[in-house]
Amino acid sequence: MLRVSPDGAVVWVQAAGTNSNVVLDASTMETLHTEETGRGPVQSGFGPPGSRYGLVTHLDETFVLALERETGREAAKIEVGAPQANPSITPDGATAYVTVPSRAEVVAIDMKELAIIGRIQAGDEPMGIVVFDPTGN
Repeated sequence: MLRVSPDGAVVWVQAAGTNSNVVLDASTMETLHTEETGRGPVQSGFGPPGSRYGLVTHLDETFVLALERETGREAAKIEVGAPQANPSITPDGATAYVTVPSRAEVVAIDMKELAIIGRIQAGDEPMGIVVFDPTGN
């Protein structure tokens, strides 16, 4: 999977075969850096431009990985208890929501503290989630 940063500057590519996150310059597609992620990285998510962290979810780990957006360094492993899917971050960058399909829930993560602040029951095997700004900003 891959995701372009909100400012269009970089592309994060999750490479499950090498258990890594590859960061590419969006205009040249040059590799800027590569980080180890854990087993089965599947998707990533970003907050708004200027936010400090990005998230990587996994099919074969029980933690969400928070990475420093500027450097790619690991900031935290946020234990959610089971493999995860799609992360989506609120427009203000304060909260991330990550689906945890096998637990039929969505986990809310405080993006400043990099800690779980809530769990929402979501029905059988939630896979995708999108948080958007209804005002269009």
